[in-house]
Amino acid sequence: MSFINYLFELTGNYGWALVLLAVVIKIVLYGPTKQQFESMKKLQEIQPSMQKIQERYKDDQEAASRELMKLYKENGVNPLGGCLPMVIQLPILWIIWHVIMNYQSIFESSYFLWLGSPLAYKYPEFLGKSLAGQDALLILIYGFSMYLTQKTASVSSDPKTAGQQNFMGLFMTVFFTFMMWQWKIPCALIIYWLVFNIFSIVQQILIMNAKPRPKSETLEKKTEVAAAN
Repeated sequence: MSFINYLFELTGNYGWALVLLAVVIKIVLYGPTKQQFESMKKLQEIQPSMQKIQERYKDDQEAASRELMKLYKENGVNPLGGCLPMVIQLPILWIIWHVIMNYQSIFESSYFLWLGSPLAYKYPEFLGKSLAGQDALLILIYGFSMYLTQKTASVSSDPKTAGQQNFMGLFMTVFFTFMMWQWKIPCALIIYWLVFNIFSIVQQILIMNAKPRPKSETLEKKTEVAAAN
């Protein structure tokens, strides 16, 4: 809470303090999330080869797994590379949740954007009266950002598989958004989560859409480095 209070002194508002907190955490986790998205991009690039292996060894799962692991190794792909940032993020979310619950009186008297506005008092069943309350609009915005994250993360080049991924992404978004409302997640936590997610989406788009460096260029650069040494 001391760091959040420090950010509050800089901004004069706990809502903006949580926005800054999300930016700081995003900077700290930039490296792991960069590896996550690069791993996802590599998986996307080798999808055709993966499909060929699965078709060739459809009756021999052991051989298929062996060939897939060989393919991953040859292309420097870690199939579990996307898990680390999520594992790191979970305790951070838990700490922020713990802080909000233990200093609820502070967030109950804190307002941000439309939270705590006359409109919020006019529709208290949908809009939050403070950062400690729940807000349907904020949850919907977060749900949309969650869908964009999953949409951008789709790695399958097969139309059928891509369709299944899109359906599951939409289903999980609707389900999780509904549960956030049912669990009465406070606005303070959603603001942090939403801002972190927005920066992750931007980083993800930049990495996923970046053009791969030509192999000849990479080889030439390695040759230059070797010659210099």
